[in-house]
Amino acid sequence: MPESSLSLSREFTVAMHSRAIDACDDIDELREIAKTLLSAWQTQAMFSERYGAELLGLRPRP
Repeated sequence: MPESSLSLSREFTVAMHSRAIDACDDIDELREIAKTLLSAWQTQAMFSERYGAELLGLRPRP
């Protein structure tokens, strides 16, 4: 894993969930995990975009 700037607690959480994913052999469960992660990623991206625009005094995209 490349060097990151994650806090120790976040690195622990990533490692814990990575092990759970590695241990899973149920394709349907892995699909649900992937969909959940995709949704969370997009939600985080939206909030980051809006917060960044707010800090710069710009109007966020609708």
